[in-house]
Amino acid sequence: MKGWMLGLSLQLLATPLLADEVMTVIGPVEQIEVLEIGLGPNTAVDSCKDHSVSAEEVADFLRHAIVITNRQEHDWYLYGPCYATGTLTSRYGQWHWLLRNMGTGWLTAVTGETFVLADPREESSLGDD
Repeated sequence: MKGWMLGLSLQLLATPLLADEVMTVIGPVEQIEVLEIGLGPNTAVDSCKDHSVSAEEVADFLRHAIVITNRQEHDWYLYGPCYATGTLTSRYGQWHWLLRNMGTGWLTAVTGETFVLADPREESSLGDD
């Protein structure tokens, strides 16, 4: 029964974004599906069970996201322990995405290439600028 409920929950979460196309670093995206949310540690310090992401929030992130390096992610963005995953569709096929709660994420093509993305609005340099 638990497996059935989990499967139903994941299907209910897989609500596609079917409105207008979203312009992203990989071109227009036609459909965004959220498959899993609230992933990450569930300890007293970091609790991700209440972390929530909608398809609209993923679209907003993708509209603003830029491609960065792993080093830039380390130096300019805070680590977000909570994340959500899903898929999206563009003219180049289906992609898998992962979105962290502090403004970074990954896009992975079906061929395996992964792009590190960040929302410049979430930049958090430790420098004195």
